[in-house]
Amino acid sequence: MKKKEILSAVERNRRVLEEHGLLVLDKIASLPTQGEPFISRNLVVGLNIGGTAHVEYDTQPVDFRPNDMFVLMPKHTVNILQVSDDLEIIAIIVSPEKFDRMKHDYPNGYHENLHYHWQAHIQLTESQAADVHALMSVMYSVCWSESQRKVRLYHHLMEALLVLLQDYCQADGLNTHKPSPHEMILAHFVDAVMEHYTESREVRFYASLFCLSPKHFSAIIKQQSGKNASDWISDYVIAQAKAMLCYQHHLSIQQISQRLGFPDQAAFARYFKTYTGMSAREFRDKRLLL
Repeated sequence: MKKKEILSAVERNRRVLEEHGLLVLDKIASLPTQGEPFISRNLVVGLNIGGTAHVEYDTQPVDFRPNDMFVLMPKHTVNILQVSDDLEIIAIIVSPEKFDRMKHDYPNGYHENLHYHWQAHIQLTESQAADVHALMSVMYSVCWSESQRKVRLYHHLMEALLVLLQDYCQADGLNTHKPSPHEMILAHFVDAVMEHYTESREVRFYASLFCLSPKHFSAIIKQQSGKNASDWISDYVIAQAKAMLCYQHHLSIQQISQRLGFPDQAAFARYFKTYTGMSAREFRDKRLLL
């Protein structure tokens, strides 16, 4: 596909997503940004039809294989490390505004699927995957149709997909119990980091949101996720910083440090080098050479 055709396709996809809040793409054969984390503002629900992909989801390793359903939540970090040549995916992209309405329309389904905060995929059987693929293919047809009832059809098809996934999760034992208080703390902590990371990078700040001591709070996060609360925070800040350095070339490093909530560029420089081993300028220059 020529560069002009690619740009045209991207623009067309963007327009559909903005207009309807939902976009369905079929036969995706490649994934963006291999080797560096990125943060999507959209909800992405996809089915791996063929091939494999090795990724990190919030720095946790995940292998996507045929018949795997993946759910990438908005504002979470994704690092695509390796994909096979025969990869094929069908995916639904949901805008933040549409996702907020979905949480309001399907509150039970949303809260029952809190495991998506740290487990990005469901392993479906071949029969289950075939059913999901058929439903998503209908959604793809609706997406690119001229139907005047497109939004209404989307609503019913998304509801059907959610019900189907909830049934599969329950059958696999993922939703057979109510999330424990500590599981809820982890889920809400991840949300809090996404909301407040420019305000504070201190564990005690997040512990105070839950009226817990930093020591007790840290123990809960470590026990639930296997990862320190401080690492959750720093990993997310660094992922945001790398995304800006890689793709927002119009922003200076000083502007990036301001957007990330650092008091000055020097503070950002120290923080970035501590966690990456190189300066922000070195990282940006290296990425530009690739």
